[in-house]
Amino acid sequence: MDISKLCRREVISVGAQASVREAALAMRTHHVGSLVVTDPGDGGRAMGVITDRDLVINLLATGAPVDGQTIGSLCSTELVGIVATASVGDAVQAMRNAGVRRLLVVRPDGSLVGLVSSDDLFEAIAGEFEALAGALRSGLARENVRTMSNGHAGPTGQTGEFPRAIYLPGHAP
Repeated sequence: MDISKLCRREVISVGAQASVREAALAMRTHHVGSLVVTDPGDGGRAMGVITDRDLVINLLATGAPVDGQTIGSLCSTELVGIVATASVGDAVQAMRNAGVRRLLVVRPDGSLVGLVSSDDLFEAIAGEFEALAGALRSGLARENVRTMSNGHAGPTGQTGEFPRAIYLPGHAP
């Protein structure tokens, strides 16, 4: 599965000149933990990313004054991205290598597709594990039916019937 299927396509952004309060309000209003910070000279170009964690760890916890601070002075300008066709494994590796929890997802021409977070990847991977667990449960149930069809009592003490041969359409004898 390519990462473009998992990423959030509605990326919330603020200009670099936005105040800390404006950025925090945007995060709260849109229920997001990060914002793309755009260049004031070129409003469509991403120049950084700011997260709720950045605000707490790098600003509030240090006791720095909130008033007068702009998001452009606080954001991380080291953008980390991945191409939209990358796999979940590629995204996990990119996050690990860069030490980040979010990646910008971009087209080959560099234009932004969306943002993918570690939570998005956890959800996708958990879904894969759930599907695998279902396959294992199905296999165990099938083994139980086979055991019962051979005249052996199953866990309930009953025996069951299981077809001896299954033919694919067009291949029946």
